[in-house]
Amino acid sequence: MYRKITCLLFSVLLTFAGYSRGHINLDSVFFNPSYFQLQLDSLYWGHFRQALKGYDQENNLMLATALPGLRALSETEISRQVGEMNSVINVGYNQKVKDFIDVLLFKRPEASCLLLTLADHYVPLFQSVFDKYHVPHELAYLPSVISAFNPGSSSVYGSSGIWNIMYISGKLYKLEINSMVDERRNYEKSTDAAARQFKDFYSIYQDWTLALTAFVAGPAVVNKAIRRANGKRDFWSLYPFLPAETRDYMPAYMAMTYFVNYHDALKLKPLQADLPFASDTVSITKELHLRQVSKVLDIPMDILRELNPQYKHDILPGSTKRCVLNLPISYGDKFRTLKDSIYNYKDSVVLATRQSATLFPGSYIVQNETHTGTQHKNTVYYTVKSGDNLGAIASKFHVTVTDLKTWNHLKSTSLRVGQQLIIYSAYRTNAQPAGHSPATKK
Repeated sequence: MYRKITCLLFSVLLTFAGYSRGHINLDSVFFNPSYFQLQLDSLYWGHFRQALKGYDQENNLMLATALPGLRALSETEISRQVGEMNSVINVGYNQKVKDFIDVLLFKRPEASCLLLTLADHYVPLFQSVFDKYHVPHELAYLPSVISAFNPGSSSVYGSSGIWNIMYISGKLYKLEINSMVDERRNYEKSTDAAARQFKDFYSIYQDWTLALTAFVAGPAVVNKAIRRANGKRDFWSLYPFLPAETRDYMPAYMAMTYFVNYHDALKLKPLQADLPFASDTVSITKELHLRQVSKVLDIPMDILRELNPQYKHDILPGSTKRCVLNLPISYGDKFRTLKDSIYNYKDSVVLATRQSATLFPGSYIVQNETHTGTQHKNTVYYTVKSGDNLGAIASKFHVTVTDLKTWNHLKSTSLRVGQQLIIYSAYRTNAQPAGHSPATKK
């Protein structure tokens, strides 16, 4: 009896943990082929464009070599290949799957190959975690669709990280989520939580397609769809009864699975790029700001953030717990040699960031920097959140929209979630800019 009650309670928790999860990143209401195409554009032309610049000639040659084969590929051949795939996920081939395959192969092949670059690095790590829980390896490709392997991915519904894990799910699977740290953004820990959730959903449905659907849409949604489909459990019978904003993740995942299986035959290969994949790890037992590391070791902040996405305000709260700092390969020894200099470098930036994060969530203040017309002003780095716009941000920091556009070289008023803005604000806060010693030190 006790075991039955425990299983029932756990199922209820899983239902709440999965309910309304898996919505598309940023502010999109519906995930569909058009949005997926925009997502790939953002991936290729945005965050990774600089990393690709040194390899344009090689990558363009690879794409040009593949082009004749892509043009000769018929829908009949694609349908046959999908049918021959040996997969635990039973979705099959139809117009929905075709639309996503068209995006991957014909509309955005260059961005699709960049997805392969990221998959070549991350998927083996995910699969090694999945092995511990006997989760099929092919499910490790799901982040290519739901987050494009971006640990900073988030949604207006509260999901976050590379697996788009909801807050309650993260807590249920023992991830640390607080004002300073969000382990849903940590590659290894979030993957461990995702693997356990997959396994728990499989124990409920005894079917990996339904388990994956529950992971994306939530078990309460899946259960309701099964009832409305008169007990049918195949995905396409459930499809009309699944939420429009999440149901196309599965056809997109099927298209990505096809692309992974057949890209070699189509002569499409991972793009060459300079990405900070290899890393050294050091243990941190004192409070530390990534900017201190950046300045002393001369490592760009974007690389440090890429390697340490779980630290929400760029602070490692090492004074309260042991923290792990990931550095580019070969920098571990350099950090240990210069450790004292790093900790002592303008360490009031940590206090300033803690205080400014309370007054201005998603921002941190650093020492005054030289910029025309900004003398005697705090330099604030603000991370754009869902719902933000330039007018609201300008009002919050007592500056003008024109100032924001000038300082950040913006050609329009459009913003993206996760974008960082630099703001020169004279607004007084309890936070002192780094470089000014506070009277008391926490």
